[in-house]
Order: sequence, then C-alpha cells, then structure tokens
Amino acid sequence: MSYVYDPTSHSLSALEPWLVPWAYALYAAWPYAQITSVRRTLAQQTRLYDAFLRGESRYPAAPPGSSLHEVGRAWDMVAEPQVLRAFGELWESWGGTWGGRFGDPIHFEA
Repeated sequence: MSYVYDPTSHSLSALEPWLVPWAYALYAAWPYAQITSVRRTLAQQTRLYDAFLRGESRYPAAPPGSSLHEVGRAWDMVAEPQVLRAFGELWESWGGTWGGRFGDPIHFEA
C-alpha cells in the first residue's frame, strides 16, 4: 500500500485564508507531525480515490468532487496515533472535524 504524496500541495498556506491560522495553531502543538497533503486538484483527488478503490491506499479517500481538500478546507498530517488523537480532540473542541471519527485519523477539515 502507498500514500499518494504531492510535494506541491503540502503547505498549510494552501488552505483557505481564514483557516490557515487555525491549522498552524494546531500544528504548533506538535511540530514533529508531517503535513502530507493540503489542497488537491480534481485530478489528484481522482488518482487518490482510484488508488483507494484498488486497495492501494492505507487511508480512505472521498470521491472526486466531494473532498474538502479540493477547496482548501482540509489537510492530512502524519504523527504517532496518540498525537493524532490528541490533535483530533483539540481540533474538534475548536469546531473542526477530525477524520479519526470516520476511519481517517490523518484527516482534518473545517
């Protein structure tokens, strides 16, 4: 299994401007986490979704056209499971949605 990584879309600054400070504040809680994906094009989302359907992705992917990554309102980051859980709980306390509630612990969205 592999994770589709695109180095051009892993900066939190690619998020919608209103979301950037919130995402950076969360990331600052444990700067050793790795941001792996932020904004995706429709083509990138299609490739990721197709890989997921083929069983080649460790994490779920939304169908093209329905991912908040495509509109700059979601990002993925990798860290130890306990760190992701703590991030997720903190993010939810701020009003965000954590993918750990639906089997995608690296996913954060607003």
